[in-house]
Amino acid sequence: MFEKMLKITFNGISTLAPGPPRNGDPDPEKAFVLMPANRAPRKYRSTEVLDPHFAFLYVPVAVLAEPIPRPVYCVDDEKLGRCNIYFVDNARVVLDPPPLGHLKYFIDHYENSGHPKDIKERPGSDDVASEHDIRWLPDIRDIFPDNADLDAAADPRSRIIGKQVAMVVELPAGTLKANFPCKSVQPKTFDGFKQKHAHKPKPRVYANEFVLEMQYPSRTEDVRLKLTSLRPTAPISGLDKRGLILEWKGEQTIELRMGNDTASEIVDLQSMRRCDARSRRTLDGKPKPLPILDNDFDLHYDVLAIPSKLGRPVPHNGPHQTKFNGCVPLSAGLKMTGGGS
Repeated sequence: MFEKMLKITFNGISTLAPGPPRNGDPDPEKAFVLMPANRAPRKYRSTEVLDPHFAFLYVPVAVLAEPIPRPVYCVDDEKLGRCNIYFVDNARVVLDPPPLGHLKYFIDHYENSGHPKDIKERPGSDDVASEHDIRWLPDIRDIFPDNADLDAAADPRSRIIGKQVAMVVELPAGTLKANFPCKSVQPKTFDGFKQKHAHKPKPRVYANEFVLEMQYPSRTEDVRLKLTSLRPTAPISGLDKRGLILEWKGEQTIELRMGNDTASEIVDLQSMRRCDARSRRTLDGKPKPLPILDNDFDLHYDVLAIPSKLGRPVPHNGPHQTKFNGCVPLSAGLKMTGGGS
């Protein structure tokens, strides 16, 4: 009996692979979320700097089993209550026990014909896909149709993964959905193509986060976020291999966040003030103007097999763009040959 749910929301520079099925293809047996590493400030486009990003677990204290590891930050989340934030590196996260059922990418279909609804400029009308359709994530296949796969060194099925990946989360089952926590978003374009006649996706809105909803039997008391090392030469940092144990404690749903972002934007997840249309906040609470380009998006390319001659285009924030967290997730291809466990 499916009476318990585990819900994980992914934020920031989180790369979902493989992307949503196309052309009638079935859902994959397993998916992965990769957190590209940016461990130190990085010069970007000669005049700017990409701040360090941290792969993180953001978990309500109320669901953590004792002994509770010491967090990097502890915040009072408007929805989830008191939450611990853990920064993790060189880690693969596996759910133990795994959830029930199979993996499903939620794609909104017409009831009569069964055909998928279109992804247009924005959700909101009957002939456009629901805002929770996973295809609202930006998809590298729409930007570079012929070069949409992960880099071989970042293949999450491999036993050893390159240092450009800070964390991998395995998704064995559940339903993947897009989410728009801040509703007033404007269509975005992509800037930074190097080719004169590049294939540019039409302007549209992009989901700011995505969610995996998983079901567990009613008798399940807890689930462990178990960690293993991505690279034998480097230990897991932030938590040990025991990871975290989450307990339902009489509730039907456990909710938590995972992702990859700057420290200030991770802390800012606690409040809807992250929907500020003009600025983001620093760790000391001061406003920082929102850049025109979503430069952090560039980090996705570190785990993709995109030839440098094509460029590394990033979303362009319009003058009325609602910011929410600045960093947009991405879905990418994953070749079904190569790699291995």
